[in-house]
Amino acid sequence: MPETHDPRGGVALAISEVVELLLEEQGAPRDGITVLGGEPFLQPEGLAALLGALKERGLHVTLYTGYTLEALRARAESVVDEALALTDILIDGPFVAQLSRGAGEWRGSTNQRIIFQPASLVTP
Repeated sequence: MPETHDPRGGVALAISEVVELLLEEQGAPRDGITVLGGEPFLQPEGLAALLGALKERGLHVTLYTGYTLEALRARAESVVDEALALTDILIDGPFVAQLSRGAGEWRGSTNQRIIFQPASLVTP
């Protein structure tokens, strides 16, 4: 729900600080990271930088977005394509409360898709 997240809120952190916080030891080592809302593609440059830093450490990346893959491709921004290329699993589409029943384990609503290796679907 957009009204629950102020896009001007939060704290500015360097990508290295975010990675450090994500990778702090808290029991079992991580093999992957899930990135979700707000909306990650509101900051595509930071998103691509974060995903690049995570992939350099050998981590699997799952990314949730309210945009569809087609809408992201239509943006024709190289940094969006870069973020998609660094994503292993994309769950796309807006959450629709009326479609939440039966959505399964990974999706919030049945209109959302689970797309493996979304970069392979991006036309150069």
